[in-house]
Formats: sequence, C-alpha cells, structure tokens
Amino acid sequence: MIKAAIYDMDGTLVDTEHLGLVAWDKAAEQLGADVPRELAKQFIGRARPSVVDMLVEHLGSRPLSEAVYDLHRDIQFELSKEQLDTKPGAIESLRTLHEEGYRIALATSSRRQTVDYNLNRFGIMDLFEVITCGDEMERGKPHPDIYLLTAERLGIDPVECAVIEDSANGVKAGHAAGMHVYMVPDVLAPTDELIALCDRVLKDLFELPGALREDGGIARA
Repeated sequence: MIKAAIYDMDGTLVDTEHLGLVAWDKAAEQLGADVPRELAKQFIGRARPSVVDMLVEHLGSRPLSEAVYDLHRDIQFELSKEQLDTKPGAIESLRTLHEEGYRIALATSSRRQTVDYNLNRFGIMDLFEVITCGDEMERGKPHPDIYLLTAERLGIDPVECAVIEDSANGVKAGHAAGMHVYMVPDVLAPTDELIALCDRVLKDLFELPGALREDGGIARA
C-alpha cells in the first residue's frame, strides 16, 4: 500500500527549470565561462556540490565553477520574483492527497532558504509534514540518501512511499531508494531507461491522485 507521497520541488511542483537554464546562460556570459545548454541540463535534479564538481571537470577551475554556480543561483532567484509559477496540477494534487490521508513530504536538491521562499509564496508550506533539503545531504540525487532520510523522518517504510519527480537524477534516486516512482517530465523527455524505472509516466500532476488510487494507494476509488 502506498501511504506517502514525496514530491521533488524544482520542475515538479514549481516551474523553475526553464528559468534555471536561462540563469546558467546569463551567468556563463557574465563570467566568460563556457557552459553549454546540454551540460546545464545534466545539472537538473543535482545539489550544489555535485554540480560544482561537474563544472570543475568541464571548466578546469574550482573558483570559476563556484562563481558561475552562485551567480546562476542569484540570477534565477531574481527571475523567479516575477516569472515563477507552479506546475499544472501541483497545488490541486497536493490538496487532494492531503484530504485523502496521504502523508506528504518534500525531498529537494534546493537549499532550505529557496524552499521556504517558494512554498510560502504559493501558500503550500503547511501541506508538507516533512521537508528535506539538498543542503542537509552529503550525497545528492541520483543517490537515494535524500529519499531514504525523508522516509525515515516520516516513519514509513520506503516501499510504502511514492516519489514524484521530473528529472532523470530524481527518478534514479527514487528507484534506488526502493520507492514507487511517478515521473512528470519537464525539460527533458524520459528515455526508455528512465521509463523502465518508473511505475508510471504522467502527463501532469492532475493525473497523480487517480494513478495512486489505481496502484494501491490508501484512498481507493
């Protein structure tokens, strides 16, 4: 039985990934760094340490890599003040699952400051029983650590948890944690490899409550 829904945030609940790609472009241009779009897409779902390591490998300089990362983060924050919105069905699915008795949690690679800003902005902070952030973890996605810690905080067996993700790294993390995985693709279309790791690939979050009911959720139709 699926008892808990653990959401990713960026690209899943809030439409940040497109803004993130724009921010990478602007930060790279301002600092004279080469950060191709295809490389930036590989950062999706990863926490800062992992992204910086990938940048160091590409750029050959840790100070430059850290500067690009931090500037991209600041630019994205400024863009989000006017352009950020929730993903289709995000708030509706959260409220429906809450009403149906699911335990609801967040497991995101973003830092706590960003999480607080986004969730409070859209008035959904109170729907999450547990929030686990990227700056709490030594190893980020695609490692399963953040999902396993979230399940531990909920006091629920990982096999009774459903992960809701948009990215390849998130899907791999949820699957490695032994959880049910529901992918709602955002910037990147799912490969056959990713589809095989998912219970379902959904068009949007409006489909999530019904999918959980059909797959053994606590609120059966």
